[in-house]
Amino acid sequence: MSVLVRAGGPDDVESVLHVKNTSWRSAYRGLLPQDFLDGLAVTSRAVEAWRELIGSGERHLVVGEAGGRIVGFSVYGPAEDAAIGGGEVYAIYLLAEHWSTGLGRALLTRSVDHLRELGFDRAGLWVLEGNTRARRFYERFGFAPTGRVENVAGLPVEVPELHYGMVLAPDPGRPGTA
Repeated sequence: MSVLVRAGGPDDVESVLHVKNTSWRSAYRGLLPQDFLDGLAVTSRAVEAWRELIGSGERHLVVGEAGGRIVGFSVYGPAEDAAIGGGEVYAIYLLAEHWSTGLGRALLTRSVDHLRELGFDRAGLWVLEGNTRARRFYERFGFAPTGRVENVAGLPVEVPELHYGMVLAPDPGRPGTA
């Protein structure tokens, strides 16, 4: 099945949140309490908040579609922590049946390339310490642990999250960047 990767917008948010919740149930099984994962729901409040974020132009959304439905996404923009700086990939999630298909790499590539186009010289992201599958994926892509560790805010238990970063080399294919 072919997959289309495209820029997303506020109208995609409800589908994106469904993908996020479904992906969390698969990716974080055993890392987060099962009752918490089972209770994840797409609320009108969450939809409106995400629509505002995506509509603001500061956060960017890219989605992957298969069979006419969104099956993965990435959200990125300026780093939330000014002390870290650079660009940040805030979230990248795919439905489990699309793991290891190349869609994750395509979404991350598009996100990192756009961060570079926006003028960022480095990119970062946060990943749950216990999420070894995601950590391997990011490391294969070129991200490396920076040594920063924080507990994820807003979860019912303390869960350490590791910061990963990478330098965004200029794009030799773009005039004036080599």
